[in-house]
Formats: sequence, C-alpha cells, structure tokens
Amino acid sequence: MEDGSLHNEVKISETPSIQVNRPVYRMSALRDQFLKSYIYTACVMTCNIGIYSLMFPAPSATQAQAREPEREARASLLLRQRTRQTDVHECFSFLRMFRKYQWRSDLINDLISGLTVGIMQLPQGMAYAMLAELPPVVGLYMSFFPVIIYFLFGTSRRYTMCAGTVAVVSLMTGAIVAQETEAWKAGRSVIPAVEMNATTTTTAAPIMSTVFAALDGNATTTTKAATTTGYDAEEEVFRIKIATTVAFITGLAQIAMGLCRIGFLTTYMGDALVSGFTTGAAVHVFTSQVKYALGVKIPRFEGNFQVGETYIAVFKVIAKTNIAELVITLICIIFIYVVKEHVNSRIKAKCRIPIPVELIVVIAGTLASQYGNFRSMWGIRTVGYIPAGLPAPSVPSFTNVNNYGFQSVVVGIVAFAQSVSLAALMAKKHHYDIDANKELIGYGAGTFFGSFFSCYPIAASVSRSSVQDAAGGRTQLASLVSALLVLVVILFIGPLFKELPSCCLSAIIMVALRSMFLQVLELKKMYRVSPYDCVIWIVTFLSVVVLNVDLGLYIGIVFSFFTVVVRSQMTSVKTVENLVDTDIYKSSKLYDKTESRSDIRVVTYNTPLYYANGDLFMKNVYRTTGAHPEKLRKALKRIQRSTKVQNAQDVIVDPSMVVELEIVGPGAANHDSSNGVKTMNGSTPAQSLETPAPSTLIIDCSSIPFVDNVGAKVLKQMIDDYKGVGITVYLGGVRDEVWRALEGAEVTAKHAPSIYLTVYDAVQAAQEDQRKDKHLEEMNSKHTNSDPEATAHDQLLTRVESHQV
Repeated sequence: MEDGSLHNEVKISETPSIQVNRPVYRMSALRDQFLKSYIYTACVMTCNIGIYSLMFPAPSATQAQAREPEREARASLLLRQRTRQTDVHECFSFLRMFRKYQWRSDLINDLISGLTVGIMQLPQGMAYAMLAELPPVVGLYMSFFPVIIYFLFGTSRRYTMCAGTVAVVSLMTGAIVAQETEAWKAGRSVIPAVEMNATTTTTAAPIMSTVFAALDGNATTTTKAATTTGYDAEEEVFRIKIATTVAFITGLAQIAMGLCRIGFLTTYMGDALVSGFTTGAAVHVFTSQVKYALGVKIPRFEGNFQVGETYIAVFKVIAKTNIAELVITLICIIFIYVVKEHVNSRIKAKCRIPIPVELIVVIAGTLASQYGNFRSMWGIRTVGYIPAGLPAPSVPSFTNVNNYGFQSVVVGIVAFAQSVSLAALMAKKHHYDIDANKELIGYGAGTFFGSFFSCYPIAASVSRSSVQDAAGGRTQLASLVSALLVLVVILFIGPLFKELPSCCLSAIIMVALRSMFLQVLELKKMYRVSPYDCVIWIVTFLSVVVLNVDLGLYIGIVFSFFTVVVRSQMTSVKTVENLVDTDIYKSSKLYDKTESRSDIRVVTYNTPLYYANGDLFMKNVYRTTGAHPEKLRKALKRIQRSTKVQNAQDVIVDPSMVVELEIVGPGAANHDSSNGVKTMNGSTPAQSLETPAPSTLIIDCSSIPFVDNVGAKVLKQMIDDYKGVGITVYLGGVRDEVWRALEGAEVTAKHAPSIYLTVYDAVQAAQEDQRKDKHLEEMNSKHTNSDPEATAHDQLLTRVESHQV
C-alpha cells in the first residue's frame, strides 16, 4: 500500500501545472491592446504592386535602375504564364495527375482496377437502365460518354472510374420518365398495356435501329412494333428523349452550382438524411424488381403510396407466378451473394481482383437462355436486341419541360450529394483533398455531355468504388481503362446479350441493394450519438417508403432543418460552478469538488442566441437564477409602500431579521407572496430559500458561436432590467464574432466595462466590485443621519437593492 501511495504521489508530482500571472482583462481593453489595426489589415489584404509603388515611390533613377522596367516586364510575363498554366491545371485535373504519375507502380494497378470495374459496370449498367424505364443499352452508353468527360474535369483521384449508373438516380429518373410517358400516352388516347415491360416474339434488330435513327431525326417511317422493352418504337424514342432532357437540365444545374461555388449546400443533407433517404429508395428499387423476379405482369404505379399499391397488385396475381423466372432469380441471388460475401472476402488477402460474379451470371444466363430456348419454352422475358455501335448525337426535345424541370434539379442534387459524400470518404482514407465545387462541375459536365448521347444523370457507385479501391486503383487513368472496355462491348459484343433473361439483371440489382438495407443497423449507434439524427433517419425513411421518393426527400430536408431549430430551442441555461483550485467552471451535477458563492451566479448557454430562441433564453435565465426583474421590482414597491405605513424601527428591530423577496425558483412555491416582509422572530415562521437571488449574474458566452440583432437586444435588455433591481450582469468569454454583433447593436458603447475575456475574469472583477461597494457602504454608515427612522429606512432599501436579505 505504501509503495502504491508513493507511486501515486510521484504521478501527481509529475503532472504538469500552469501558472499565469496576468491582469483581469475586459474585452475592450484586450482588443485595444492586442487587436490588429483594421487599416493595417486592409492595407495588407489589398496591397498590390501598383498600390505599393504609389505609397512608397522609388528613389531617383540610377544606371542600375534603368533596366528595372525590363525586369518587371519579364517578371510579369513569367507570372502570367504560370497563372495560365495553373488555370489550365485547375480546369483539367488529369494534367496535374499525369505530371506526377508513377508509370512503373501506378500503371499496373490502374489497369487491373479499371478492367475489374469495367467488367462490373457492364451488367450493372444494363440492370439500372431498365430501372430507369429505358433500354439496357443506355446503361452501356452511360458507362462510356460521361465517364470520359468526368475524367477530364473531376478532382477525386480514387473513384472517378466508378461514375455511371446508380440505383437511386435511376429510380428517380425512371419516375420522371414514367410520369411523362403516361401523360404523353393519355394525350394520344393510347390505352396502356397491363405490363409495359413484357417482351414479344416480334422483337428484332431493325426496330431498335429505327428507335435510335428517330433520335437522330433520320427515321423516315414510324413503326408500331414492339421494341426490346415491350414499348413501340415511338414510345421508346419519347422515353429516351425525356431521360436526355432530364440529364441536360441536371448537368446545367450542376455546372451553374459549381461555378457559383455553392457546392457547400449539399452539406446540409447530413449523413442521417442521406442514409435514411437511400435506404427508403432501396425499398422502392427492390419493390420495382419483384415483378421481374416472380414473372408477373402488373402496371407501374405513380404518385404516393407506390410501394403499398405495388405489393397489393403483386399479391392479386401471385397465383400467376412464372416458376421458371422465380427459380432463375433465386439461383442467381444465392450465387451472387455467396461469391461476393464469402468467396471474395476469403480470397481478398491472396488476390486483390475479386471474382466478377455479376459478369459470370450475365454470361451464364445468356448462354443458358440461348441454347435452352427459355423465351419460347417458359415465356421468360429477355433484354432483347442491343444495337452495336455508338449512337449519333442528338439534342434533347424539352417536351413539357415545365412539368419536371425542378425534379431534374433535385435529381442532380441527390446525385451529387451521394457522390461527394463518397469522395470525401475516399479522400479521408487515402489522404488527399477534393474540391466540392470542381466535383460539381465535373459531374455536371459529364451529365450534360451525356445528354446528347442518350444518357441520363450519372453519380458515383458505392459498390463499384469499393471494388475499385480494393483492386488497388491509384489514379484517374483507371476510368479510361473501364471506359475502353465498355466501348469494346458497345461496338462488338452488345448484340450477343440479346437472350439475357431480365430476371438475371433483377437479381443483380437486388443483391446490390444489400449494403443499403444494412444501413438500418446503424440506427442503434446513431441513437447513442445523437437521438435527433436517429429521428431524422426514421422520418426520412418512412416518408420515402410510405409516400414517394421525391416527396420523402423534401420532407426529410424540411424536418432536418426543423430539428436544428428545435435543438436551439431545447437547449437550457445551466448553472456552472468553479472547480476547486482552478479557473474552470463546470456543472456541479457532472463534476465533484466545485464551489460557488450565493451572491454570484454563473450560467452558461451552449447554442447560438438569435431571433428564434431569444425569449426562451431570457426565461431560462430567470428560472435558473431565481431572479425575475419584474417580480423583484413589484416586491420592492410593496416594501416601499409598507415602510410608509408603519414605523421602520418596528420592521427592523435586530440584525437577525430577514426580508424575503418574491423570486422565481425551486423554493418559490414555499413562499407566501401576500407579505413581502417576514421576520424569523415574528409569528410567521421563517422559510429558507433554495435558490436565493444573487447580487451578481455572470453569463458565460464562450459556447455562444454567434448572436444576431435580436440576441444582442436580449442581452442588452437583461443587463438593464437586472441593473434596475440591483443585480449586476457581466458577460464572460465573449467571442470576437459576438463582440462585433454587440458592437453593431450599440451594446458595447454602454456596457463594455461589463464584458470580460473569460468567466474567471468576470468573477474576479465582480468580487473586487463587491469589496469596493462594501467598503464604500461602511464609509457611508459612519456619516449616517442619527434619525433612527431614517436609518432603518435606508437599511431596508440597501438590503432590497443588494438582495443580500
């Protein structure tokens, strides 16, 4: 025990200590002594060569100075050249990447990761294109055109090659396409088929050629035959034009936001909001694939309550399930899950290239369907003909753009919010910086350029980004490798996937949604960290699932902003006390060894003080301190009236008598407010106060980040109101931002001596002021009038004003 105690003593003695000897600082004195001059700062910030030459003219020219203009011209030319070079590198980030590219170490990694992501992109692109109510080949186009453009402008080195089709953006685009298509068909008096996506045996290559020729404006005839997705060629053209118009608007909006440098707005979509939204959207995506997995034919539902209506329709036709499609879907789901979650995770240490299970499913499904005649024998739906070659550029049609223009901007915001959050995660993991505004421009340029080549908005994929990172991708060059692989498929291999069953692509989508559904498991941890974030997640998720994706997102954003206001409203004023032998003030409910003075009360408030919570802050201070100025003022008037009626000597007969004021606090309920003066020796029993009114109130402003005009007026009003009833108010720990607000509201002009650097400074100043007041009071008492009535009256007023009763 002795050794242990000695060891502890050694530890304590080795603890570093701080001893500071400085005066008590008022904020005004500190700023006058240490704050930089505004004139000097402005000169430093705005000074340039021309201003400098005007302020400090050069001496008379000499022979050595005769060549100075020539030197300045060369320096100016060199500066302009470097500026232009920097601007080019800032605009095209890949140039900077090639300057520092390590060809020996990075090239092999980029080739492997690019091929891996490209192989993974092929089946996912076709699957997500179907989710967007578009032909599967559109997903291949999106894996090539926008990726090339983003390679030129993007700043994130680690996940550029993963830009392309994603589930959430595909779902939102598909909702717009379906909405406008239904309106277009209603205008043409076309009765929609029960199942829009059913393939027919008349599907052939010339039909799809007609579709893309129509997009170019080169079609000479209009056909009513079914296309690869079951729509007639004219409807297929309309769907693609709507999707490209959405991409055009989305791209322009993203570029404009990036140029205006408002990419920071996406930070207001917090992690809880994005997680709840993507999980709810995953429910919609999964629900949209159920009909393909079961092989049933149901219409697509629009508006609110889509999920519920879809499952009701599915249960109505559940008896018509195509067993063959269901079996193929289950086999594909099990195979993909086992390989991705168990096989690839075990071989990760030995082989950084994961097994391309999605591509294996696509190839195996195509071969089995081709040689097993799945479509003719069991009526299994296939993706149909995929045209070879690149589409010719075409301008979006902007048909009824007023109906979905705002929705297109929302799609762009959601796509970028998901992408930039992933970029930030990768940048933090690999220790490099990204520019959110440049990323916004990069995604906008890729989406805008893709709109001329039958593409819809792009975003970054979490699953492909993770695979590319695990495969060892180093730079943006990997995006070129993946895009070239997709180009080969578009030019030569695409038509070979004609007999690929659609249920295989549905299985790929369903398994890819697993990571989104697993976000539900984060709720428990989220609740421990912040219950508000947990509520945001739940509200956003339920709104998206019960209503629809767009409306659910709006509700989630509004609710998240509402919680910010609620947090500032719910924050209460707390009393803090001094930790023994320190200058630190903490809550006595959380810390031991605190000490306080009954005549000095220190309160803290850890939220901004602004128009939404100014009144609540004032009420909380009144309740916490137990001193309400208006009630104290009324009590003072009652006492003054009572002294006029009775002799003051009868009121104060000995020093043990106590005058009690009506106050607000935990002990207020125990007081009889009918009589403002009570004596301990009288017939009325004395009652002790649990929260006596202090003579000095100190507000700790160190946790108040900013104050608006209303907040400044509230502080000014509190200082004046308390001064009227004899309570002195000090402000401690005022930030410079808060000082400027108080200065603008003319609070410092009158109350600057009451504002101190720290709470400890304010307490020391309050104690010194109290000692001075006490000394002055003692000096005055020696010259007091000998009249006992006047003496008693002065004593009473002194006690009331100082609240030391």
